Amino acid sequence: MPPQVALPLVLASSSLYRAQILAEAGIKSTIDPPEVDERSFDALFDECGPEEFALMLARKKVASVAPRHVAALVLAGDQVGVLQRESGLMQLHKQPEEDSATEQLMAMSASTHALVNALVLMNTVTGQVEEGIDIQRVTMRSFTEAEARSYVREFRPYDSGGSYRLEDQLQMAKGTEFVIDVQGEDPSGVLGLPIPLLKRMLAAITPT
Repeated sequence: MPPQVALPLVLASSSLYRAQILAEAGIKSTIDPPEVDERSFDALFDECGPEEFALMLARKKVASVAPRHVAALVLAGDQVGVLQRESGLMQLHKQPEEDSATEQLMAMSASTHALVNALVLMNTVTGQVEEGIDIQRVTMRSFTEAEARSYVREFRPYDSGGSYRLEDQLQMAKGTEFVIDVQGEDPSGVLGLPIPLLKRMLAAITPT
């Protein structure tokens, strides 16, 4: 059963993926995109670390949208993809064109990367805030640059922070899928809005 929400839920996001995840979970919401330039904070990533960095961005999204809603639950999420390399943590970004997307995808070949999700939920009536972290660990098989480029050309994952989409794997020929294992509480976390975590946060918000 979806959680009962007394106040309307406002999703502080422009992500169609997150809105769709809520709808599929039976949680009604409206969308109000925040005015936050996420890439302008990239220089703080090393200082913050993945979890605090994701929380910081989610908090800023809530702060951007909350003043427009006097009686609502405002929800924001942020997902940070990270890959451990010899030189340190590599942050995964949306790559806008074929070459850069292929290069980033190749960096994840035969390795495991983490998708760190932060959720921030504010009751704008009481000011109560709930925060949570969900981590997904995604392992990819070894693949060639030709395979990576072919995938990018066919599926055009330019709107995805890791230059791939988990749902695309279902459309790939058996045995050619890149993702071979996902470790996490729920698959919704890979898509950027972990529903079990959200339900716990909604339950923790004091009703008004």
